[in-house]
Formats: sequence, structure tokens, C-alpha cells
Amino acid sequence: MTRPMRDVLILPTLMQTAAGARAAGREDPIMQVRDVMTHNLMSIERQAAIRNAAEKMRELDVGMLPVRDDGEIVGTVTDRDITVRATAEGADPNTTTVGEIMSNEIYACYEDNELEEAARIMADHQLHRLMVSNASGEFVGMLALADLARNPASEPLTAGILEEISQRAT
Repeated sequence: MTRPMRDVLILPTLMQTAAGARAAGREDPIMQVRDVMTHNLMSIERQAAIRNAAEKMRELDVGMLPVRDDGEIVGTVTDRDITVRATAEGADPNTTTVGEIMSNEIYACYEDNELEEAARIMADHQLHRLMVSNASGEFVGMLALADLARNPASEPLTAGILEEISQRAT
């Protein structure tokens, strides 16, 4: 059964950029999402078998893939989606499609958002990954908790996100 599509949940406004911070009198450089995000956005088609999605995740060493339908990103599929929504239910990995188990909500931020704002979204929604959009609304990458962890300057953000996403939803 295919789940209904939902809207993209993206930040409503662009946050302050480094240039804006300098204009406001802030001297410290502001880390933006584009500074640490993964730029090469690989995706999978909605009609692909989940086995293909799992193989692609293994090949790329990623835990989430954007899902496309007619060239447009319509959702995401994670390794957890495959495990919980398919494998645990006894679904056939060769015949079950990505579209049947994917998440229709797309959580995203802009590439010029401050890392702190992206971290807040990840923590608020208990997310390990965010899609990244440019100012034109095109998806250009992904920000993962692992991207933050690899950057020493974002260590406090990473710790805060981990604490928040580790909390059980009430």
C-alpha cells in the first residue's frame, strides 16, 4: 500500500548569513549548513524495490536516500524504514517498493542556514538527517548528524542533538 504524499517541512525563512552577521557587527564566522553538509545528493526511484535501496545505501555508506518520482523528490527512505516497515513485517525485499515504506514528510533546511538552526530542527523533531535546499527550493544535499560530528567546531551542537533525539517521544 502506498502512503499519501505530504508537503515538505522546510524552514519558512532564510536565517542570518555570515554577511548579515558582519553587517550586524558580529565578528565571529558563522558556520552554515553548506560548510559541513554532504553535497552529492544520491536518490532512488519510488518504484524501486527496497532491496535496491538497501544495496544503494550499503554502496554509498548512507542511512537515508531521497525518493524521486518523475524527477521530483517526494520523500525519503531510511535503513530504519526498511527494517521496521518492511523486514519486521515480513515484506518481500524484491517486490516491496520504496514508495510503500518511505516517509512522505521531508524535513529540510536551507544551505545558508546557521548550523545552530539546523541543529534545533534536528533536535526538535528527533532527526538524524535533514535534506538541504538552496534559495530556489532545489534540494542540493543532506545534513547528517555524522556531518556535524566530523566537524570539531560543531561538537557542542552534536552533543545537544544527540541528547534530544535520544529522548523518547512523549
